[in-house]
Amino acid sequence: MPEQTPTKLAEGTVFRVQSGNYSVQTETHGVVVGKLRGNLKKELIYSTSGSRPQRVQQARKRRSTDPLAVGDRVRVDTERGTIDEILPRHAELARLLPESREQHVLVANLDRLFVVFAVNPRPDLWQLDRFLVMAEAADIPASVVLNKVDLLTEEDMGLREQLAVYERIGYPVLFVSARAGLGLETLRAGMQGRITAFAGPSGVGKSSLLNALKPGLRLRVGEVGDVTRQGRHTTTTAELIPFADDSWIADTPGLRQVNFWQVDKEDVPLCFPEFAPYRDRCRFNNCRHHTELGCAVRAAAEAGIIDSRRYQSYVQMT
Repeated sequence: MPEQTPTKLAEGTVFRVQSGNYSVQTETHGVVVGKLRGNLKKELIYSTSGSRPQRVQQARKRRSTDPLAVGDRVRVDTERGTIDEILPRHAELARLLPESREQHVLVANLDRLFVVFAVNPRPDLWQLDRFLVMAEAADIPASVVLNKVDLLTEEDMGLREQLAVYERIGYPVLFVSARAGLGLETLRAGMQGRITAFAGPSGVGKSSLLNALKPGLRLRVGEVGDVTRQGRHTTTTAELIPFADDSWIADTPGLRQVNFWQVDKEDVPLCFPEFAPYRDRCRFNNCRHHTELGCAVRAAAEAGIIDSRRYQSYVQMT
């Protein structure tokens, strides 16, 4: 019986997904385009305890638009062109599709999420809070980016004070301008050695920022209407783009509405970092931080220790 050639598996990162084909940047064989093996088209549920290695607890058919996402680490058979193993994710940026109630994972294994808004259209802080809750729920460090600061007028200067609330909570706030090249070096420094994603509503200049950060990308930039100033949605799929030898950036579809995926209402208080010093001081263990007697979180908001608008944002979510 002739000897079988040993299977050649290479580990790598999925950087493009297109019509069931997955482009993988491997560490030893360059780019390999492969298809997913049939037995992997199900969802693997991993334990999340920090005291022991992750292990598969159960498997079930995926409720997802695609079993793999850009950023996933995989082992691919370089000869057969098949993805034989999906490695556990440590984080993912996902949304829930309202029509099908399926999960759509935009980017997996994120190290940092940059939530991008702009001076014009004026930032929707309620929407910003939802992006940050999504990041907290997935345990993804997040930064707030305000683009187009070269357009700041005296009337807009209050934005700095509003965004200072987020800095006090612990979210870095970066003031940048893709057009004028302002703040880009600080942004680059935060991306080194990481997989980073840019999220935010349409029209805030995410593609323009990426083009400015890495000249030559030539990502399409949508026109902006004279009246609405809403940029046309130009990015339709997520793709990882090499930024440096050990860094990737992701251009994600613009999100006008943020829906939660697997964020239970009882977990939302855990996604507001400023609540942490007060949650355990409430009179009742099951306090929802709404109208309950002896709620330390609400008392802190009424005293101005917790920003009142952020507190109202929490109430709207729960």
